[in-house]
Amino acid sequence: MTRIEPIDQRELSVARNIHAVLLLAHAQEARLLKVKVFVPMAQTPEDLQRGNAFFLGALRGEALLACLSLVPDDEPGQIGIGALVVHPDQQRQGLARRLVAEALRRCAGQVISVTTGALNTPALALYRGLGFVEYRRGTLGAEALEVVKLRRAAPGHPVGANAL
Repeated sequence: MTRIEPIDQRELSVARNIHAVLLLAHAQEARLLKVKVFVPMAQTPEDLQRGNAFFLGALRGEALLACLSLVPDDEPGQIGIGALVVHPDQQRQGLARRLVAEALRRCAGQVISVTTGALNTPALALYRGLGFVEYRRGTLGAEALEVVKLRRAAPGHPVGANAL
């Protein structure tokens, strides 16, 4: 049975487990997005330990299958999904959907945002299926990676369209 629960990346063993899943998933995403330099892959377990993210993990026993991080967004009044990764061997089992749903439950009443590559159609479909709406586009990095920013507004918060 897989459970979704907070995990503490300040513990080195947990940070190492997160890092291992991040590397596998980000390598897969870099291929999908057709980029050679994918900045998230430069993160170390020690970087994760020092960061200010809140992590949720999908665990089976002690094995980390997937994780999601919540971070302060660069836009006021929003919480950002910093990372959502699923071990490649565990994909297509609903883990990402369960992690996002738990994050939405924990952040009820708040605006949640996420940025992903414009070519990452699986991620875009997931977020749109959970009520996220695209509101910004732009490019990042030396390779001019096209990105999409989406958000899911809390009741009473408008969602508009802007340019990055």
